Amino acid sequence: MNTYDLKLVMTYAVSAHFQNGEEYKNYGTRTNKAIIQTHLGEINQQHMCFVDYVKEECAEVADKIIQYYKGLTFKAMGAKINDFEQRVLSVIQTGKVDRRDIGVIASLPKAYFRAVKRDETDALMRKLSMNSVHIGSEGSEITGTIKVLNCSFIQRFNCYIVNAELDNNIVCFFTRHGDKVWGGGCDIKGKVKRHQISKFHGGKETVLNYVKKVDNS
Repeated sequence: MNTYDLKLVMTYAVSAHFQNGEEYKNYGTRTNKAIIQTHLGEINQQHMCFVDYVKEECAEVADKIIQYYKGLTFKAMGAKINDFEQRVLSVIQTGKVDRRDIGVIASLPKAYFRAVKRDETDALMRKLSMNSVHIGSEGSEITGTIKVLNCSFIQRFNCYIVNAELDNNIVCFFTRHGDKVWGGGCDIKGKVKRHQISKFHGGKETVLNYVKKVDNS
């Protein structure tokens, strides 16, 4: 079975990530995996796809991704690692990629950028939580401009949760609308549902409901 240098495969994975519009595609004719396989010559001519020129920055990002996932070693020591992470860790530690693990590497750039964004958001929320205060009173109407910190889909409830900053205070609300509606921030109106101490960041946050985007144009 052919094996390849981890840095080389990761560089091709980063190139595939950018070529596919910073997305991870695992179906169709131009998957991230197929792009990597084409670079490596691991795919027959019939299934080969067009590949972009590999820019120097791809190798630099590949190094960052490898270093990031080396951090799983410390997570594994605390027994907080799932099967996929264990497989990733095994590849990272050996520094070699065989054919069966090309698909795993193909998915890592997208996961890495998502994780970095999440880490940055977590750090910002913890910073805000130090001075965040509760807004209004239960049932009172709230209006203002929010800066969206995070908008995540909650499968169990089939809706999104938005974590945001409003006048340097943390608010959150559930909604049927994703980030295309809220963007990086917007004007809203809603009502205070309750005040709580966040189990995540330990600060005061205001839970809103009946939230609507206000168009001031």
